[in-house]
Amino acid sequence: MADGVVVLDASAGAPLELGDGAGESHAVVGPHMGAEHRTMAVLRLPAGAASVVLRHPGEAVWYVAAGDGLARPEAGEELELDEGTMVHVEAGAAYRFEAGTAGLSLLGGPSPPDPEFGGAAAPAREGARVRKFHRDRPARRVPMISSDARLVVFPGVGAETANMNFVRLEPGEENVPHAHATSEDTIYILAGSGTVADLSNDTVQEFAAGNVIHVPPGVEHAVRANRGEGVVSVGGPCPPDRAMLQRAEG
Repeated sequence: MADGVVVLDASAGAPLELGDGAGESHAVVGPHMGAEHRTMAVLRLPAGAASVVLRHPGEAVWYVAAGDGLARPEAGEELELDEGTMVHVEAGAAYRFEAGTAGLSLLGGPSPPDPEFGGAAAPAREGARVRKFHRDRPARRVPMISSDARLVVFPGVGAETANMNFVRLEPGEENVPHAHATSEDTIYILAGSGTVADLSNDTVQEFAAGNVIHVPPGVEHAVRANRGEGVVSVGGPCPPDRAMLQRAEG
């Protein structure tokens, strides 16, 4: 992996076989490009299609970017999905996704990465849960990230390694420059455009919707929205940056 910030095209990456006979899937961020802590994959299922059954040795988290459908845990009730839903999967829980009439587009994956991502080879764990959250019902907000930075799946709700934040930057708004000592920061750009400054390496890169920003641990960075439009993103530091969370609480 590069020593500094990289901006990736989310339409390409390492191929995955997550669809059960239909759909498209690939990993944008993961071990193939040097990431150790998070997988950021794209899974698109056409109407009526389903994923294979998945089970991971660690946690996983997914964000519904578009469409509708169901998450079906092997144990527990099915979960209805719509745009903005986040699904947190505990280690050892088996699950699959099914697309509704509008199809289903998901972003995320196992964090830490699963070396057998694409199946259910990991051992089952009794009592492991699959839970649903939503971007519009955050547990906490973090003003240092933006005026609308929402913590949804994070240690405060029991996610120890796989987390997902939802962030809006207003036109011209910029993060407070910051670094995550032991976490990789991965940001999927859903809408808008801007720049990301790598202050540790004195570089600035442009990004737009459909890009993924990946920041290695310890690299100081700041994301800025262009003045003509805001930025909407999901992702965040993985594993969670507990020192930052403590500062936010203070």
